[in-house]
Amino acid sequence: MAANESDNVVTTNKLMIILRKFDQEGSGTISRSQFEQILRTVLRASSNSDEILYKEEVDEFWAYFSKREDGDVEKSDLVDWILKPSTPLMLTESGNLAFFDLKSALQPLFQAYNQNGDGFICLQEFMDAHGILQIALRMNPTAEEEDPPVLRGDLHNCFVHIGDADKRLTFEKFVRWQRLALIQSALSPDSMTRLLKNVAKQIQRVFKLTSEKHCELTESDRLVLIRILSHLAQFSRELWGAGHFASKGKTFFENKWIPPFVGMNVDHLKEVFLHDFNYSRMRFSAKIVKRDWDILCIPGLPGRHQDWLARARLKNTLRSARFDDERGKQEEDQLEEGHIREVVDEQCYIFDREHFTWALAEESLFEKALEALSPEVKLFAILKTMANFGQRLSWPQLQLALSQAVQLDVISQESAETRT
Repeated sequence: MAANESDNVVTTNKLMIILRKFDQEGSGTISRSQFEQILRTVLRASSNSDEILYKEEVDEFWAYFSKREDGDVEKSDLVDWILKPSTPLMLTESGNLAFFDLKSALQPLFQAYNQNGDGFICLQEFMDAHGILQIALRMNPTAEEEDPPVLRGDLHNCFVHIGDADKRLTFEKFVRWQRLALIQSALSPDSMTRLLKNVAKQIQRVFKLTSEKHCELTESDRLVLIRILSHLAQFSRELWGAGHFASKGKTFFENKWIPPFVGMNVDHLKEVFLHDFNYSRMRFSAKIVKRDWDILCIPGLPGRHQDWLARARLKNTLRSARFDDERGKQEEDQLEEGHIREVVDEQCYIFDREHFTWALAEESLFEKALEALSPEVKLFAILKTMANFGQRLSWPQLQLALSQAVQLDVISQESAETRT
């Protein structure tokens, strides 16, 4: 017997023993009332005792099972249901049944919808946040499956349906809505929690990017927004889809770490980038007062010759030169809007081993290689780039590296704060 089959047998036996106490007659079946008793008993025993289980939710769960003629379900069917990662019941490492704390997992998403932080989602907030998800799906269509049902339809009607025509959507109603929407998910509780955080974070990024720009978005901002919406579409399909994306098993990361080539150097990349930078976008009367670099070097996708790729982003903060140096230093913080501006440029490169230098490359080449890296290798690449492929990092460099890892969704903000 294979190891996985043996583990499944042990887990099944544990669940059968746990469920035996609810089957007082020893019939080997579970009735509707016994099923609800199991859910409520486990809920009371779980740490999230403030969780509320509604009758509609129990009915929705119960509708999943194939019934016998007497209306009961086989105990073995209930065991199979519990073993599915999408159910509210899960078997802990200690061998006990626990209730998945969906409320805590949904807090970040609720906060992303509730932009003013008053604890209620109004119609406009719902239309803004839910509309972003719908736009992300429309901009990134797929032929593999239909869009998740929860993200289809008219926004106003959807809000009315969830809130029962109330003007404000409470957190309790938000949880009920999402619990029913996530029933068909094939995600484990950990994966579901992670994806909910990712979706919430990307929604917040869209709000921040668009709210900070009172005028038209720059080309760089537009490219960032396109990438955010692409990530949102992927996360949404994984989270609310019918399990097509999440049921593929363990993720295989095609791209692996390879030793950097001789001659690779981040400082040299900066020099190449500055040579290629389009300075015509900056007025000759402007003075650069601050320069911020964001660079990431990664191994390319495996092939006949596996190359190294890099993405370099430079943000120049400019000050109008009509202010002389002395006045500029004195009044830099009090300059009127328009006297200080930022110019952002971004470019991808591939390392030319033959000439020991960096050459321009397509952004799609870098993005595909980055997507195929595991989170652990991404983090290692961030740290190695920050250290210029050396072995030492200063404290400010480490903080910058962790901040970059958060932006790329490699680690959570909480993890970054813990490490610093």
